[in-house]
Amino acid sequence: MLRLEFNATLGRQLRLDDLETLGISSQTLAEEAIRAGRKEEAVALVDYFYQEMRIMHDILITWLEDIMRYILARRGVPADQTQLLSSELLQTWRAYDFGVGLREKCKQAIWDSQTEANTVNMMIANQAIDLLDRMRLQFKFPHDVLVAWVQDLLTYVAKTWGEEAVLDSILETHQNIWGDRYRRWDEMTPHEKIALTVEGMRGGHFSGERRRGDITLIDQGDRYKMVMDLCGSGGVLRRGDPETGRGPHPIGEHGTNHTPHLWTWQKTGIHWYCSHCCIAMEWLPGRKRGRPLRPLDHVLDPQAPCTWYVYKDEAATRAYHYPRSGLEIPGEAPDTGEDWAKEYPGGSS
Repeated sequence: MLRLEFNATLGRQLRLDDLETLGISSQTLAEEAIRAGRKEEAVALVDYFYQEMRIMHDILITWLEDIMRYILARRGVPADQTQLLSSELLQTWRAYDFGVGLREKCKQAIWDSQTEANTVNMMIANQAIDLLDRMRLQFKFPHDVLVAWVQDLLTYVAKTWGEEAVLDSILETHQNIWGDRYRRWDEMTPHEKIALTVEGMRGGHFSGERRRGDITLIDQGDRYKMVMDLCGSGGVLRRGDPETGRGPHPIGEHGTNHTPHLWTWQKTGIHWYCSHCCIAMEWLPGRKRGRPLRPLDHVLDPQAPCTWYVYKDEAATRAYHYPRSGLEIPGEAPDTGEDWAKEYPGGSS
């Protein structure tokens, strides 16, 4: 059941649906509301879907700005100029009104589709649905370019200064992105945590085969399991875009790591974009908190789904999540038989 409401912990709107609907695209729910004539609900979902996309757009711009600042500093540009230059280089991407006009036209069409007899004019409703999809595409196309741009800039960093420089670069941007987004994490309920996590990969990264934000969610008792087939950011980068038929992004010789690191799950062949999942959710939190923040099962096969976990009691995070990023297993961590070095392709069970 849809629960779109103001969340006091975050200070903004958040979908807090039950698991049965939480993984369904906000776009899909808005379409259903439009066809059913639930115009207030439809308009609220259009606004929220826009918010989902805009938040992730701004996050990617911040990340690119920080990588550029890092590169400029390493190239010897004076410190008082690096922030100015990197900000100016990304200014158009911040200021451009992606989706705003389409959002407003969509909402107006929703209001116009309701007749005086309180029935739905399906011709106008279909226009609203078309405008909604065009709003998604206006964010989705630049989103995929921005993800590839992050990958390419981190590749340049690795090629120019070595693989450890990628870690340095991501640590410099950590607070601006993941630190700020998850700063209230410890004040949130487990359900709020999974809702915030899903939000980023749903309307934020356009996960799923349809690229609308479809995610499978499973309650495993001790944790929530979140399966993306495919992940809309690193997964599309590695597998390609099923909606358009675009193939995997070409990465070249230096686009993945050649040396295993604790911050790449002790694997080689990790795309630099994907390395942030280990750094921001496992390696760095493990060193600050003693356990991962939100572990995942990364799989080298790009055709496999990407699986994340949100533990209801983080002190009960399973033992196998610790060794792969070099963390000591706490004595109270339950060992349920998983092999930390094994590839877990995920799935729906």
